[in-house]
Amino acid sequence: MAIIRDRDMIADWNDIPVDIIKGCITEHQKGNARLDLLEMYYLGQHAILSRNLGGDDKGLPNNKLVANHAKYITDVAVGYVTGNPVKYAGKKVDEIQRAYDRIDIVSHDAELSKDLSMFGVGRELYFMTSDDPPIPKATVIDPRNIFLVVDDTVEYRSLFGVHYYPKRNASNEIVSWAVNVYTETKITRYKIKDLASESYEKVDDTPHYFKAVPVVEFWNNEEQQGDYEQQISLINAYNVLASDRINDKEQFVDSILKMTGVSLGDDEDEYSKTIKMLKKYKVLELPDGSDAAWLVKSLNETEIEVLRDAIKSDIHEFSMVPNLTDENFASNASGVAMKYKLFGLEQLAKTKERYFVQGLRERLKLFANILSVQAKVVDVSDVEITMTRSLPSNDVETATIISLIGSGPVVSNETLASQLSFVKDSKEETKKVNLQKDEDVKRNQEAFEMPMTSGDDDEDQDR
Repeated sequence: MAIIRDRDMIADWNDIPVDIIKGCITEHQKGNARLDLLEMYYLGQHAILSRNLGGDDKGLPNNKLVANHAKYITDVAVGYVTGNPVKYAGKKVDEIQRAYDRIDIVSHDAELSKDLSMFGVGRELYFMTSDDPPIPKATVIDPRNIFLVVDDTVEYRSLFGVHYYPKRNASNEIVSWAVNVYTETKITRYKIKDLASESYEKVDDTPHYFKAVPVVEFWNNEEQQGDYEQQISLINAYNVLASDRINDKEQFVDSILKMTGVSLGDDEDEYSKTIKMLKKYKVLELPDGSDAAWLVKSLNETEIEVLRDAIKSDIHEFSMVPNLTDENFASNASGVAMKYKLFGLEQLAKTKERYFVQGLRERLKLFANILSVQAKVVDVSDVEITMTRSLPSNDVETATIISLIGSGPVVSNETLASQLSFVKDSKEETKKVNLQKDEDVKRNQEAFEMPMTSGDDDEDQDR
């Protein structure tokens, strides 16, 4: 979440006092514990791994199973929303598109989308590369090391951004911290001993030409929560149930032999000898009135399975990311049926897309600013941003629909072609089809030795 400060606090936000920078870093640090937890769950480091049953008694089974639903939720959500490249359409957006292609913006968007799904927020930093000539580039920074400060107006206009990170020696020990402050006109670099330090050593000032703070904050949703953040308690419950299920199985195998009216021996040596004989010969002779039986824990697998399925269902239901391996997602399901099953995921995707596009527009403005400095004509006022869902397509069903619609003047051929998954550029594909038709007509005329004539020539011949 962006840090809020009063714009009237200082007169010039391109010359920020050190105490404001330090205060913002301290405030930002308070939220990093939450981000650490979210990353741990994505990496499979769940709470179950720290559970210790029975204390120091190593006789009790203590299995620690991790079912990483957190990673599944993020990977599916990211693939569904940003699995296909974002498309930009506008009259004067070609220069930006070329700049995006040079820096492989598609991979960058996937990385940013993953941060959004995990942490609920993602932050980009923009800079000029050291190439000759330099080109503008965007990079995703871990939100635990960068933040944006905005004003307290309804517009939340950016005041400055801070990127801070540790400097390490050859032994990988932290020896100092670098603090880079980004304003609308320049980058100010500081060096500090540690984050609690009051002494900021100024390294240099460097102007930049983005004409705005070159840091953009993307949101995953209005609450800035990760896709699995609210399901952590359910994930913990699932892990505990799965682990205890294995523990019960092990305890069932290691059942206790209960003997009534008989003893295996008078001391430990006799006990040990008797047990070895039992294991060897599998025979136990008992006197009248005595008995032997296993003390076992009764396992109700049906109830356990019902509970497991209920927890798993709740995880997918409340995260709105369905279990795609479920039998409900059969390969023979129709397109309409599949859409109903993905309805929840689609609502999640629409929310993510709405906030993602807002960030993309801020990115476009910054790229337009820097490209205009390089005397390149760019206009982002009419740019249309399109995000296409990554879904398996049923081209047979689509082709059937196209053949029915195509028989009448209802939809253009270009629109029909855009519905097919294997058509990348419907406009270009329509041109190819028309060109192919002309070539076919020409080939047929040549085959029948008929000269190619225009419509006017035919009318002259009729007269």
